[in-house]
Amino acid sequence: MSQFSVGAKPSRHEGDLVRWPYPKWPAGKELPELNEDGEPFNPHKDTYPHLLLVPFGPLPLMPVHLSWLQRMTEAWGFEDVSETLRHVVFVANSEPNNNKRLIFRIKRCLHCHVGARADQHKKVTPDGETKLYKFQLDWLRTVTSKCEIKSVDKTVRILCDYYMSRIKAADIEAAKATSKATTGGGEVAEGGEVKTGAQVEEEVFTMNRDHDSRVKVARLKVAGLATEEDQDKAVQILSDDIQALPSACTPDETLAAIRKCQVGRGSASFAEANLETPEETKKRREKEEELENT
Repeated sequence: MSQFSVGAKPSRHEGDLVRWPYPKWPAGKELPELNEDGEPFNPHKDTYPHLLLVPFGPLPLMPVHLSWLQRMTEAWGFEDVSETLRHVVFVANSEPNNNKRLIFRIKRCLHCHVGARADQHKKVTPDGETKLYKFQLDWLRTVTSKCEIKSVDKTVRILCDYYMSRIKAADIEAAKATSKATTGGGEVAEGGEVKTGAQVEEEVFTMNRDHDSRVKVARLKVAGLATEEDQDKAVQILSDDIQALPSACTPDETLAAIRKCQVGRGSASFAEANLETPEETKKRREKEEELENT
């Protein structure tokens, strides 16, 4: 079980946060006076402090770590390296306790500095600002302290090493199984065959992303739709397939459902379904918010 437990969802949050459990605001802890915009904190609308994205860096990584994160970002449709790293932290925290001990307690020595030249293990930093959720950073700090790791930066590098090694090890074991040398030690799929590195990579980077359309496009890219034109075509194929389903809503039925929706009244889709002008939407929302706040 993850140490993160599901809490009351804030009204404003990043897309990746809705896919994972996250910690509740501690019972009895005093609420903040101001929100991130410096306005009075509204517990029904504002994001709680521990769910905010906070800058984390500069983050020194080995070149192989940064290259791997960049490749995974491109391959699996993440917005940037920050989102990819947040996903890796979420996945690591969802691991069983035995796996967590394997990740953080085992010394892999993949980048040992003993006997190395001063510039042999020169580190690099990602472009732009790296951001994690405040509760993720707190968890990394706790792991760093409990496992007596030198720094939070090193804990992040350990995470990268673990999942990179796990993917590579799967390829090695799959190759052995193919040559009939041995099938021991590999990760086993449902059918009994040893998983390849590509399969393990897909499992890791698509975890809890069943409803993320970027994953569907990424899988089609793996199948051969690699150009931008093909990606656009892939999205159209998905749309056509959905419309072809016997249970699929017609466009008119979809619009009617949006118009009836009470939860998404503040969304652009709701305004478009009702053919509102921006001025009409603004007036409607002002009345609705006035009613909500009474």
